[in-house]
Amino acid sequence: MPERKGGDAEYELQSLLGRGSGKSAASDTVKATVTVVGMHCSSCSTAVERALRALPGVQSASVALLQKSAQVAYDSSQLRLDDILESVRDAGFEADLLLSKSADPTGKVTKFRVTGMHCSSCSTAVQKALSVMTGVEKASVSLTLEQAEVVFDPTIIKEAVLLEAIEDAGFEGEVVQQGDSNTVTLQVEGMTCGSCSSAVQNAVASQKGVVSAAVNLLAKRAEVQFDPDVTGPRALIEAIQDAGFDAHIVDTDRALGADDRRAELQYWRRLLRYSCVFTLPVFMLAMVLPMMPSCEALFKTHLLGFPLDELLKWALATPVQFWVGWRFHAGAWKALKNGRANMDVLVSLGTNASYTYSMISILHHHIMRHHITGQYRPTDFFETSAMLITFILLGKYLEAAAKSRTSAAITRLLQLTPPTATLLTLDEKGHVTAEQEVATSLVHRGDLLKVLPGSRIPADGLVTCGQSHVDESMLTGEALPVSKRQGDTVIGGTVNLAGLLQVRTTRVGSDTALAQIVRLVGDAQMAKAPIQAFADYVSSIFVPIVVSIAVITWLSWYVAGQMGTYPNSWLPEGHTHFLFALLFGISVLVVACPCALGLATPTAVMVGTGVAASSGILIKGGDALERAHKIKTIVFDKTGTLTKGKPAVTNHRLFHDKLSLEEVLGLAAAVEACSEHPLASAVLHFAAARLDVGRDPTPGSFDAELAAGLQQLEGGGESTPLVVGTPSSSRAKRQRSPVATDWLQPATDIQVEEGKGIKGFVARPGQQARSVSPTKRKQQALVKVTVGNKKMMAQEGIAVSQTVDDYMREMENDCCTCVMVGVGEGLAGVLAIKDPLKPEARGVVAALHQAGMACHLVTGDNWRTARSIAEQLGIINVTAECLPAGKAEKIKDLQGRKKVVAMVGDGINDSPALAQADVGIAVGSGTDIAIEAADYVLMRDDLEDVLTAIDLSKKTFGRIKLNYIWAMGYNIVMIPVAAGVLYPVTRMQVPPWVAGLCSSHLQPSWFLIRALSSWPASRGCLVSICVCRT
Repeated sequence: MPERKGGDAEYELQSLLGRGSGKSAASDTVKATVTVVGMHCSSCSTAVERALRALPGVQSASVALLQKSAQVAYDSSQLRLDDILESVRDAGFEADLLLSKSADPTGKVTKFRVTGMHCSSCSTAVQKALSVMTGVEKASVSLTLEQAEVVFDPTIIKEAVLLEAIEDAGFEGEVVQQGDSNTVTLQVEGMTCGSCSSAVQNAVASQKGVVSAAVNLLAKRAEVQFDPDVTGPRALIEAIQDAGFDAHIVDTDRALGADDRRAELQYWRRLLRYSCVFTLPVFMLAMVLPMMPSCEALFKTHLLGFPLDELLKWALATPVQFWVGWRFHAGAWKALKNGRANMDVLVSLGTNASYTYSMISILHHHIMRHHITGQYRPTDFFETSAMLITFILLGKYLEAAAKSRTSAAITRLLQLTPPTATLLTLDEKGHVTAEQEVATSLVHRGDLLKVLPGSRIPADGLVTCGQSHVDESMLTGEALPVSKRQGDTVIGGTVNLAGLLQVRTTRVGSDTALAQIVRLVGDAQMAKAPIQAFADYVSSIFVPIVVSIAVITWLSWYVAGQMGTYPNSWLPEGHTHFLFALLFGISVLVVACPCALGLATPTAVMVGTGVAASSGILIKGGDALERAHKIKTIVFDKTGTLTKGKPAVTNHRLFHDKLSLEEVLGLAAAVEACSEHPLASAVLHFAAARLDVGRDPTPGSFDAELAAGLQQLEGGGESTPLVVGTPSSSRAKRQRSPVATDWLQPATDIQVEEGKGIKGFVARPGQQARSVSPTKRKQQALVKVTVGNKKMMAQEGIAVSQTVDDYMREMENDCCTCVMVGVGEGLAGVLAIKDPLKPEARGVVAALHQAGMACHLVTGDNWRTARSIAEQLGIINVTAECLPAGKAEKIKDLQGRKKVVAMVGDGINDSPALAQADVGIAVGSGTDIAIEAADYVLMRDDLEDVLTAIDLSKKTFGRIKLNYIWAMGYNIVMIPVAAGVLYPVTRMQVPPWVAGLCSSHLQPSWFLIRALSSWPASRGCLVSICVCRT
């Protein structure tokens, strides 16, 4: 019998989360970093380490000699920080606290919008600036999202200080989200003094369910934390309005920054437009008009001793250099001031060199009175600085447009929630008395909403009245509409197609499934793939290396010219060796593209996770995406993963002379009602059908489901299979409609044995059970009932005869799971339960085998049933009768063979294995615990999505590698060309403005983002194989 998923849920939570129902032991653990001064050799560091480890309460201590620091993990309930510092000083060294934080981060989470980041060195600088702040527990920065997420202790540091840290690093920041999902920020109008703000705070704080309230008079905002089961934003706004003020919700959750993306696009478009207004005339004066004889007079005209065309070019290029291009110079200064270099440094150096040389050339020729003597005209490159800035702006505009397209899939998900909802008000008798249209953001948990045909459902909830079909394809990818009736769950953002529904909300705001999907994808895009570390390192040294190459290039050409290494005929007319060499150096500066390296991974991850989300697959991070492309071994759970998870009793046999089948089923059902295991549900439903009790109250539903169960299952037997319930969503397809339990005999002293079964004491008819001592059970007419497998029977001393064993072998060879029912000290009967395979399972396994992956089946079921299922699927590697911990051990064993292992499961008992696997894949119909432990979540209960997820991972990581090849290849080829390695052969010099054009147009990030965005046109070869083999 498979291991139990219900009954003792606390044990499963402890095994998964590593904590009990009480306070976690880790909650008192503090990690401190201490600076140690005076260490000179390894003996010094060893002495400090020994002194620290000798302290009571110290869990671990490590000392870094070169870094002159020590990291200590200790129990704050047993040891103080001062004691640690004192022990180091007693050892003969100086000590001071550098950083102290909780080992289990539980601080406040705030998201910041960070503008001005262009490459991975920028994001790294922001992350470092935030991480070193005292009180910050964790900081992560996403370059593509232009966002920073910080976990910090609000008693030590505030958001304003974090904003200052971002600004001190050379970037602009603003808060876009703070607090948890039960915190709302309200804009309050009408406050003029301190008494007004106090009145607002008192009005809000007096509301039942409000945990805390803070009002800022200057910002005219109120931040309120509340219990969503008691109150909500609508009640808070009404309280503020009753106090005489107006209020509305401030949308601070801009996780994807769609508005910011549009604003950024408009910003670059505006700068590009201004730049073109000045650059096009400069281009005409420098490149076109000199070729036209009719304009010869213009170039011979002088004004104040300067050539007129030079003055015009100077007047037009100056606004571009110092007005339009000021953001590059400011960004370069901030970067250099903070000890780093980015793309702005290269652009600023290149354009300032061109502009400054042009100014010096004009003034030099004017001072030397060449305009009087008639010697050659001054050489200027005003068009170079103007055109460089224009082309860089064009590249930035194209990059911003491409980045906005990468989040299009998630932006479409955000737009699924309707702006308003129809709120129903009921009287004491449950009759609708009023309807009110309210903003969706003001809907409370527990509100009753009316959903008209053709409209979107505002929030997650349960159908209380009506029947319809709902289109969930935009969230789950399920093409067919899903039937909904009373008691079924609905997902916010899906479309009600046919009938009128009344929905009682269960999750609203940021707690809805849609909001969690968006948040999950956003978190995935915040997480960095391991390969990103390579790009971060290269980007951190890229700009200094390019500047060094540019200086070396300029010096090499200049020294070579002065020494006569190349003939003067190579110099263009009017050029000197200095100018000739300078142009090579400037071209090297502006042709380099560090942004491509920094964007290679995050852009691909952003597109990949967005495409996956639109296909009903949630990926929890770039690291999972990177591991998934290496998968060689896939381990499957059986129940609910390879099978439909709708077990039904298909056969039975009685082995008791004095008990009837109805009596045995009644006793077994009384015990199984205390478990949530799928097999327990099958027993309960079969007993209800056999005894003709506990039927679904919905007219006609019982017979319809009974007929569906008969048609679905094979094998027949003496009994009647029963499957009660209707599909309500991809998450709830396997769930049965609840069966009334008032007909059951009371049970007491229930005990669940993991992987074996369940036992308890059941009162005989007419008796009331209660927990009593064994000596009084006979007097109260209690009977011991044991339900489980052979191990359970052996543990309880119940003998299993050869006749029983032969019957079970026959059933298990037919892919049935046998559940034995023991009454007292004897075996009363055996129930054969069958869970049909999913129709796509065989094709999926065949496709994985064809792709070179090894498939394993690991289940808690018996060996005969497991082997029979595996034989049908073509799986050779089988592990049966496996406890939850045993599944995780099996994963470890496979990993020990140097294999990347994926685990596909759905239940609580699969959670340890999902967490242990390199890649955990939870099917969408699984439990919340399994989904939490997994790296991939399949929103549909369809195994073909496993193939889609793996194929998407391979394609995305392939794009990442292609991005790196393109980015590195571009710089490796173009930098030497710009430096003039081909000039001796071709006599062609790359002008700086052409180099800038190459840098802005050939960025791999722009081209490859567009290429990857077309991925959904084909779902990949693995899915095609699956369809063909099926």
